[in-house]
Amino acid sequence: MIIVVTVIAVVVVIAAVLVVVEVQNRRRRRALAHLEPTDPAIGARAVADAEHARSTAEGLSKSAHPGLTGGAGMTPGA
Repeated sequence: MIIVVTVIAVVVVIAAVLVVVEVQNRRRRRALAHLEPTDPAIGARAVADAEHARSTAEGLSKSAHPGLTGGAGMTPGA
């Protein structure tokens, strides 16, 4: 008998959690409905710009301090 009550209680708790999550999702969708859909090209352009900036910064730091990483097969500082 205790097992049956426990199983029923667990099912009720899970159902309550699912209802709460669904209500929150509906509220969030309603609150964000005024925003226009985003353009995937904007995100791709931002990623490309960030990658370009990272590679530029990396290239500048390596050219400003040659030999510090040992990437050219030389000992650091040589």
